[in-house]
Amino acid sequence: MNNNPKISKQDMKRKKVFKSYLKIKRDVFFGVLFLVAVLGIIIPLRPTVSTIEKRTLTTFPEFTWQSFIDGTYFNGISTWYADTFPFREALLTANSAVKGLYGLQSEQLVGNSDKTGDEIPDTPVLPSSDETTEATTEATTEAATEETTEEQLPDGAIHDIPEASGNVYVTGDTAFGLYYFSTDGANAYVNMIDKAQKKLDGVANVYDILVPTSVGIMLDENAQEAIGASNQGKAIDYIYSSINSVNDNITTVNAYDTLKNHNSEYIYFRTDHHWTALGAYYTYVQFCNAKGIEPTPLDEYETIEFPGFVGTFYSGSNQAPSLLENPDTVTAYYPKTTNDMYYIGSDLSTIQWNIIMDVTGWDRASLYSCFAAGDEIYAQIDNPNVNNGQSCVVIKESYGNAFIPFLADHYEHIYIVDYRYFYKYPDYNNSVYQLVTENDVDDVIFINNADAMTNPNAAELMSDMFN
Repeated sequence: MNNNPKISKQDMKRKKVFKSYLKIKRDVFFGVLFLVAVLGIIIPLRPTVSTIEKRTLTTFPEFTWQSFIDGTYFNGISTWYADTFPFREALLTANSAVKGLYGLQSEQLVGNSDKTGDEIPDTPVLPSSDETTEATTEATTEAATEETTEEQLPDGAIHDIPEASGNVYVTGDTAFGLYYFSTDGANAYVNMIDKAQKKLDGVANVYDILVPTSVGIMLDENAQEAIGASNQGKAIDYIYSSINSVNDNITTVNAYDTLKNHNSEYIYFRTDHHWTALGAYYTYVQFCNAKGIEPTPLDEYETIEFPGFVGTFYSGSNQAPSLLENPDTVTAYYPKTTNDMYYIGSDLSTIQWNIIMDVTGWDRASLYSCFAAGDEIYAQIDNPNVNNGQSCVVIKESYGNAFIPFLADHYEHIYIVDYRYFYKYPDYNNSVYQLVTENDVDDVIFINNADAMTNPNAAELMSDMFN
């Protein structure tokens, strides 16, 4: 007797449909897997630079027998494969969008670094230098002690205090990079600029502009302390006091107080570590006061805007959705007398450019490059509409880019030196002294942000230009 249950035609049909469904699902899975594998091995599709993370991606490792034997060659291939996968930018953006579905975080700290800044001395400590002479430590710079005559404006500082420290602090739609004071770096900077002035003594005037970053101006001091950031106001006072203690022939420009007084205005970007052109303008006014020239009123400039700017803090915050959804706008002010300049490219070719370049349509992360050709080996502005015989050298990093356009109406010639790359330019043998003497330069202007002024490596690069 057959005890097997009888299977109806309907059940057999249902079973057949289910098997077909499983087969389709399996085929789709392996098909997608195969497609991804094929995409992964198509070299031309692999990116070399990440605009979101602002870095050059891992390159394919060079083969050596040593790396082959110890396994580092294959580890390098694995890292290269993962780091340069096709469409990685789109995948990162999608990942950020998915994170955003969890809701916006009002505060977050990214990095959770254990790094802390050095204690900032209350009085200047004379840095060690062969050229440093004994001087009183009670002296302070004119910039550090002068009473501001500016109207006191509303305080625009953010007062939110987080629970822990990290590298990038995001509060609402605004991010800040933490600042850590370094005694060694600060003293190296003092030594460097003292050396530079003595090299240029009797040849050119030396101006020093130390620019605080946004965390030192736009974030309340209690909040700065809570996240482990050093006080930039005290750091700048220490450096300027130390400079004055060893050399009173350097004119220092007080950017900190004027920016602090204007911190209710749009003087720093929220998604990027740079200042805006408005912040640079207020500092330019202070420079004009120090030099004894008349600044151009802000309302006399023509402007151009580039909306949609999403800068370095976006990548540094692991693509915080609140920053992407609230991009910055870059506003640039055209010089009144000329907009022409040139720069030296990486291949040492001469490239004609604009002081304020129209970057409409450029990548959203590159809009700050509208200022003075960005970060190049060397650049120069020759203004045929200024006939005062004045010229200057500007020694800078990227903060100087937004500052330089305001100088264009005051000098016949502006020689722009990015100290990070100037050594690549053969014409002056990495010598600012040679540049100054060959071109009869009147002023040498150092403009550095707070991070650069306490970085021993930055000070060394600048010092090497005055050997």
